[in-house]
Amino acid sequence: MTRFSQLFKLDDRASMAKKPRDKMEALLEAPNTSDAVQALDPIEFYDLYHAVGPSDAIVLLEYASSEQLQTCLDLDIWRGDQVSDDELSPWVEQMLTLPDEKFSEFLHDLDPELLALYLHRNVHLYMAEDKNDDVDIPENESPNVAQSPDFTYWIAYPEDTDKAELLRQLVDRLYAVLGIDKAWSTLEGMHFEMESDLEETAYRFRTERLREYGFMPREEAAAIFANVDVTKEAAHMREETNAELYVQPYPSTCKLEEALVALDQASIAETFFEKILARVADRESIKVQLLALAQQVATYDGYQPHETQGFEDSMKLAVANINIGLEFASEQDEETAVRLVTHIPLKRLFSLGYSLTIELQRRAKILIKTGLLSIIEDQPMSLLTTAQRDGIEGLLLARPRPAHSALTPFLSLKDIQSSAEIIADVATRELFFGEGLHKTRDDISLLAYKNEIIQGIENVNFDNVAITYLTRRHLGASEPWDVIMEDELPSRCDVIQAVSEDNIFPLFRSNLPESNRDALKRFAHQLRAEIDELWPETEEYPDPKLMPLLLIAQRD
Repeated sequence: MTRFSQLFKLDDRASMAKKPRDKMEALLEAPNTSDAVQALDPIEFYDLYHAVGPSDAIVLLEYASSEQLQTCLDLDIWRGDQVSDDELSPWVEQMLTLPDEKFSEFLHDLDPELLALYLHRNVHLYMAEDKNDDVDIPENESPNVAQSPDFTYWIAYPEDTDKAELLRQLVDRLYAVLGIDKAWSTLEGMHFEMESDLEETAYRFRTERLREYGFMPREEAAAIFANVDVTKEAAHMREETNAELYVQPYPSTCKLEEALVALDQASIAETFFEKILARVADRESIKVQLLALAQQVATYDGYQPHETQGFEDSMKLAVANINIGLEFASEQDEETAVRLVTHIPLKRLFSLGYSLTIELQRRAKILIKTGLLSIIEDQPMSLLTTAQRDGIEGLLLARPRPAHSALTPFLSLKDIQSSAEIIADVATRELFFGEGLHKTRDDISLLAYKNEIIQGIENVNFDNVAITYLTRRHLGASEPWDVIMEDELPSRCDVIQAVSEDNIFPLFRSNLPESNRDALKRFAHQLRAEIDELWPETEEYPDPKLMPLLLIAQRD
C-alpha cells in the first residue's frame, strides 16, 4: 500500500526530528554564520527555531534578520486578531538576552506597535504635573512601583513578580540601548496611544505580511466551507478537465509536512485519493495545494502554527473531503479521477466533499426538528437505538462526522452512504408508526409509562415497540398495542415470523411507493438482525431481564 510519505517523497517523522539540530550546527559552523542564517527563508527559520527549541535555538537570534524575527512573532503571538501576552512574553525574554547592537536593530525594524502594546497593557505611568509635586498613585494600584531610569515617571509594574521583573528589565534596556530621549518618547507614545488602535494597526501589518507566505485571515479561510450544489459542481468538474491548472507556490511550515506524514500512521484506510495520486507523474503541484488547503482549514479552526495536533486534524479533514469530492465527481472511475486531480483545484474537490456531509447534516436536523424521536424531555432521540443515536448525534456536530463516537471525519462515499442509511432508517420508523400503525409519539409514551417495563422507559425505542406490536399481532392478540407479560413470553420462532415482510406490508396501503417498500424491507431485515444478535438460537424463550427486544411488563 503506497501512502502519502512515499507518494510525496517525504522523510518519516523520526528522520524529520533528527535534522534540525544538525542543520543548526552546520549554520553555526559556517564561515559567515550571519549570512548563512539570514539566507534561510523566514518560514524555514521559524521551523528550525521551534524544531530545535527556544532554549537552545536562542543562539540563532543573534544572527537572524529582523524579517525572520518579525515572521516568528507574526506566527506565534497572535490568537485570532489579538496579541497574546502569554506568547509575547517569552519572545521579549529571548530578545533581552541579545547583545545591545542586535537588540537595537530589532527594536528599530520590528513593528513598534507590538512593544508599545505590550507596555501599554502591563505597566501604568504616573508623573506629577510639576516636578516639585507629589505623584498621585491610586490606592488600588500594584505595589510594584519604581521610577524610570530618567526619573520622569513612576512606573507601576504588574503584581506578578516574574512578569514585573521582565518588564523592569525591558524598560531599563530601552533606556540603556536607545538613550534617554528615544526611550522616553517610546514610553510617552505608549502612554497616550489607545490599546485598540495599537493592536488594530499591528494586526493589519501582520495580515499583509503573512499573505506573502500563504496565510490568510480566518474570515477568508471560511470560503472553502461554502456550500455548493453537489450535482451541478460535479458535472462542471467533469466538463472542465481540459482547463489549465495554475498552482501558486506555497512556503509551508514543516509542521504541515509532518502532518502529512502523520496520516500514514493514522487509523484510516488507504483512500481513493491516494490510489489516484500513485497514477499521477507530477505530484508536486498536488502536494503544494494540499499543504495550502490544510493550512487554510487550520486557520479557520483557529489553530496556531506551533500546534502540531491541530495541523494533523486539519490535514486529515482536508484529505478526507478531497477524497469524498473526488469519488463523487469522478463516479470512482480512475481515468476520470486522474484528469480531475491534475486539472481541478483541490479546494473545489474539498468543498464538494464537505457539502455532501453538510447535506446529511441538514437532513438530520430536519428529523430532529419534528420532535417525534423521543418520549423523554431532556433526551431528543430516546426512541432511537444506541447506534442510530450515535450516528445522528455525529451529524449534528458543528463539523459532521459518521458518529458522535467516531475519531475521524467522513472519509469516503461509503461513510456518506452509511449515514444516509441511518437517516433513512429513522425516517422509515416514523413511516411505520405513522402510516402503518397510525400511532404517534404520545401513543408510545403512554404505552411505556402506564406499564412497569422491565427494561425501563429509557430503553423504549422504535424497534422494541415495533417487535412487540408485530409479535402480539402475529399471535392473534385482540389488542396488539400493548406490552407482553412475563408469563406470556413468545418463542424465538414466533418473534422471527412476526417481523417478516409478509406481516409488515399488510399494515400499509397496496399502492405504497417503491422507495417506501424498499425501506420497509430493510426495516424488516434490521429487526430480524437484532433478534439474531440478541437472542441466542439455543434459547427458545427470552430471559426478560436480558432481553431489550421486547416490552415486557412486571408481574403483579
